[in-house]
Amino acid sequence: MKKKITLVFCLLLLLACTAFAAVPGKPSSFAYAYDLDGSVLDSGDMETIARYGEALKEATGVQAVAVVTTFLDGMDPADYCADLINQWGIGDKSRDDGIVVLLARGDRKIQIGTGKGIDRTLTAAICGNLIDQNIDYFADGKYAEGIVSLYSDVCKKMASLQGKKLSVSSNGYETDPGYENDSDEGGIGMSLLGILFIYIIVCAVYNTTRRGGSGCLNFLFLSWLFNRNNRGGRGGRPPRPPRSFGGGRSSGGGRSSGSGRSSGSGRSSGSSRSSGSSRSSGSGRSFGGGSFGGGSFGGGSFGGGSSRGGGAGRSF
Repeated sequence: MKKKITLVFCLLLLLACTAFAAVPGKPSSFAYAYDLDGSVLDSGDMETIARYGEALKEATGVQAVAVVTTFLDGMDPADYCADLINQWGIGDKSRDDGIVVLLARGDRKIQIGTGKGIDRTLTAAICGNLIDQNIDYFADGKYAEGIVSLYSDVCKKMASLQGKKLSVSSNGYETDPGYENDSDEGGIGMSLLGILFIYIIVCAVYNTTRRGGSGCLNFLFLSWLFNRNNRGGRGGRPPRPPRSFGGGRSSGGGRSSGSGRSSGSGRSSGSSRSSGSSRSSGSGRSFGGGSFGGGSFGGGSFGGGSSRGGGAGRSF
């Protein structure tokens, strides 16, 4: 009996070790890019990723990490990203806002994983669209160019969802508190003001040449809503019919009586119930929170974030 228990325990231990085998241990120092494959990203690529990551962190507080590996050892990419966020502690621990941009070159998999604090902001649909916009890089074997482009797109999109704009160059980065389409909004606003100005001029000329009536300026300023004289006119409320008072009797002996009673009941009931669960094969433990100070591009630290497996992935 004891031998059977020992054997079962060993099998469970072996299964647990196998489940964690694909996820590398937490790095001793923080960086925005990790090339576990060692043959995709060069120092320039990592520096570019670090600029975008630092700009996103400065603008929104969100921490995004790019990870390149060869194989996932049969592990689901979403679970792999979830375990990286959980075990490495990517993102702020209280906000759970970590992001992992994963490339598994040998398995030909791309995955964007998000912490549970931002999975309703950077949704699965948005992540899927970002991957689709860059999938040709990976399909053509341009892995370094693809991961840098995808990572930068993720950072810019996440910033725009928070109302920020990232401006990154070879000399550093800047953050803008405005939206990415500020210039477009400004142009639209000026166009609307121009149209309104022309309309007022046309209405003023029209009113000076028209006899009677309120004119189109009254319509513009909605004075017709408060002009009591307009209610009985054309297009207004129809005049109330005159009321007549009087008692009428008939000489005949007839008597008429009538009663009308209507009853109705309407009852509607509905229930909507939704349930969802997301489960990753990792332990769900958070090992982050420590400061390492050796991060790329100005330093940084893992924040201790957690994940429930948000995001999206594609094969190429």
